[in-house]
Amino acid sequence: MNAELMPSELDAGASWDHPSRVRSPERTRCGWWDPSLGRLGIGESARTPGAAAAAYGAVPDSVRSAREFGVASLSAWGMPEVAENLRLIISELVGNACRHAVADDLPALTRVALQLRSLPEHDAVVCMVADPSPHGPVQVEAHHFAESGRGLGLISAFSREWGWNPLEGNGKVVWAMCGSDLL
Repeated sequence: MNAELMPSELDAGASWDHPSRVRSPERTRCGWWDPSLGRLGIGESARTPGAAAAAYGAVPDSVRSAREFGVASLSAWGMPEVAENLRLIISELVGNACRHAVADDLPALTRVALQLRSLPEHDAVVCMVADPSPHGPVQVEAHHFAESGRGLGLISAFSREWGWNPLEGNGKVVWAMCGSDLL
């Protein structure tokens, strides 16, 4: 049985204090996803002054690698206060992509791309994860004892807002914004 996160067990940097907004593709903010960084091959990464990107195969170890990459990027940007929330968001978004977007039973060859963008004007970071599936995420009400189905609820609880966009060609980007304060 899965252990549940209780507010008393959370790190001081994590917060359940605010509801996040969910944006459908028609109402989503755009302009964060960088197509040139989105073309990285599996195992490649890149950093620019306000962005960081890495691509992974859809395998379990990718979640840990993506979390470490995200925390290192935040450290480089001097934004450690959002590290715990971002770590959870990366885990859920990359984990969902690895679990639900595998093409032709070839997880190691299915590319999952992570992009992070620093938004200093909002004291926030946007986490974006692209995968080859055209189907948008569906939030479900998980039964109390269910072993899965809570991911999007956690993303909603630990982000300012989240949503998704179809990618030109094929696939989608699911994104979440987190920061130290509410907008």
